[in-house]
Amino acid sequence: VIGKLLAFSLAFDLDITRTVALQSYMAVFGPARGVTLYSQDLWRSAGFEPNATVPDAMIAAPHAAAGNNEQRGMERAHEAVHGDDHVKLMRDYLERVRDIPVFRGILDREARGSSNLWAVSGALTADGRPLLANDPHLPLPTPATFYPMGLEIEGEPVFGSTVAGTPGVTHGYNRWIAWGTTNNMVDVTDTFAEQVVPDASSPSGLATLYRGAREAVIPIPETFRANVGGTLVVIPAGGSIPAATLVVPRRDGGPIISLNPATGAALSVQYVGFGPTQELDAFLLINRSRNLDDFKDALQRMDVAQNFVYVDVGGNIAYFTSGEIPVREDLQAGTVNGVPPWFVRNGQGGNEWLPVINRQPQQATAHEILPFAEMPQIINPAAGYFVNGNNDPAGVTRDNNPLNQLRPGGGISYQAYSWNRAFRAARIDKRLRELLETGDRRVSFEEMQAIQADVVVRDGEVLAPYIVRASDRALSDPAADAQLRALASDAGVAEAVGRLRGWNGWTPTGLAQGYDAGHAPGALQTPSASEVQASIAASIYAAWRSRVLSSVINGTLAGLPAPDDTDSLAALRNLLDNFAANAGIGVSGVDFFAVPGIASAADRRDFVILRSLRAGLDLLATPAFFGSANQNDYRWGRLHRVVFAHPLGSVFSIPPAGGAFPAPLAGVPGIPTDGGFQTVDASTHNARGQTPDDFMYRDGPAHRTVVEARAGAMRAASIWPGGTSGVLGSPNYFQFLERYLSNDTLTPRLGNAEVVRGRFEVQKYIPAE
Repeated sequence: VIGKLLAFSLAFDLDITRTVALQSYMAVFGPARGVTLYSQDLWRSAGFEPNATVPDAMIAAPHAAAGNNEQRGMERAHEAVHGDDHVKLMRDYLERVRDIPVFRGILDREARGSSNLWAVSGALTADGRPLLANDPHLPLPTPATFYPMGLEIEGEPVFGSTVAGTPGVTHGYNRWIAWGTTNNMVDVTDTFAEQVVPDASSPSGLATLYRGAREAVIPIPETFRANVGGTLVVIPAGGSIPAATLVVPRRDGGPIISLNPATGAALSVQYVGFGPTQELDAFLLINRSRNLDDFKDALQRMDVAQNFVYVDVGGNIAYFTSGEIPVREDLQAGTVNGVPPWFVRNGQGGNEWLPVINRQPQQATAHEILPFAEMPQIINPAAGYFVNGNNDPAGVTRDNNPLNQLRPGGGISYQAYSWNRAFRAARIDKRLRELLETGDRRVSFEEMQAIQADVVVRDGEVLAPYIVRASDRALSDPAADAQLRALASDAGVAEAVGRLRGWNGWTPTGLAQGYDAGHAPGALQTPSASEVQASIAASIYAAWRSRVLSSVINGTLAGLPAPDDTDSLAALRNLLDNFAANAGIGVSGVDFFAVPGIASAADRRDFVILRSLRAGLDLLATPAFFGSANQNDYRWGRLHRVVFAHPLGSVFSIPPAGGAFPAPLAGVPGIPTDGGFQTVDASTHNARGQTPDDFMYRDGPAHRTVVEARAGAMRAASIWPGGTSGVLGSPNYFQFLERYLSNDTLTPRLGNAEVVRGRFEVQKYIPAE
């Protein structure tokens, strides 16, 4: 159940947020401009960076760079708008589920589990053996989601990390192979706009219309119970508590999630994971695998979409994707019927998942799926390494056009509208290239660990130079607008620009109470001068990012739905990188840098950039933040903090762990750490933060692992957040925490004898007769 819920939170998507945004734009800007504003200006398919796992590893670029051409499938999207009844249901549903914890990642992709993996061939490593790195990113609770596990299967040891209740190792190694995963953000969910009508022959008295015919809606009775004062009581149906869940058989038993009884307008959901799946079987087979063929065979049972990294003692490195991706009937026919599948689709016909025609090995779903051979994968790539940070694995979105590839036998190939925007993948790739192009041109075990600890914000590397250039041009160009010159001459702005000029995107805490990579575990250190300066610059940049997104994106939209932080940064970069051609005006004709009274487009752009810097400094100077205009006070660690939250909250969370781990900063919640938005060492916060706590983070590496595939005895190092116990006072409550916060690791023990020697407690479970 735990594993199934975790898979659901990683893979499920509703398409509702995108649909509401598109229809809002069309209502205000007109159909054609609204479609273009969505697909080519703001909610772009192309990423912040073009990194793509398989093409990069092949040293090939099969897809063109992003352009401004119309997306295939959007040509007639304006003709498939949903009526007011359905749009109201969408808006109401978003409000109903917004605060449900499991829906956090479903509604906000940035809160969805992300991860890093990469592998380097032995030909490029210091010791001549393959290296693997993996760190899955999930919420950081107390106790930790993953915990170390050692097993013996058929007399052979396997070790790694797993989730409570899972009878096998999820990420790890045995004597022959090592593996890990990241989440592959493919589209395995469709939401449908249905029309429900009365039907006396239906068990529920209701039916949906499909191609004009009635199809019964089936009621599934449900009983809800709650703990009230220590007693489990039945909550009677009524209000928001339904007596039954209405399901649509055509949607694999997917539910009607919203219904207007007066008009019959309804929303239903179809998800490939609603039926039985085989992830546990897959992982147990992986645990037993001894070679590449065994591993590939196990993946045929991995019905949840994941990216896999693999290395073995034979010297192989490999990347695979798994999961059952449905084939839509209209796409297979070479067209798009209505809106493409990343929006809410018409449930009355023309947008169905095809029934199974070519059953794949170990297939679970009853629908046609992409064969394993059509899924992105590569073995022993020409580059000698590969990287995945939840980014586009095949490069199909590089041109901002996810539907312009064909399947080998015909039909449109489609896996997803977009993936993670490649912030982390770009940083990992950059670090590896630097190692392979300098020094001994090899990658060591310790250097893999150092990359895992990387806390440089990629968007800072790219966008901070725009701030510096805006200031330089304003002060050096005698024709620059007077308002712009005055802003650039502001003492606070000038000082901040000077700090950003020498900043490389590094995000240390800058605090003696802060936890930074490379420090000795538990031995807090006085920050160096360079750490302090980088910390100040990190705070200033984060405040600027907050204000520039609020101005360029939210300000331009004036209350219309805005894309999330990663999409917004990709949109902002696209506008800035192409400014010479578009003057800040999107393909839709919307001016994103409009400033009344300033004639020059370049002056307007630079004014908005520097105005956002001034606004960010004003934000940091407020009493809620640092209460000071002295930039030397702006230490990043006072903003960037984490709490390892316990389900019981309050005193059980870390800090304070019942007083055993007090908050390092008086009167400030959480633990100050290095890191930031989409850093490799994941610790992403709200990029539009307006309060100090908005810069805290809740998700991060659920474990960090590096493995060297060494015959006879694998070399491995791992660490987990917090501890393995949720019982306050247990010695295992946060036994890993200080090592984790400093990016230190432990050496796992593979053999049973080693585990026995290091045991703390033994519990035996004997099945009942």
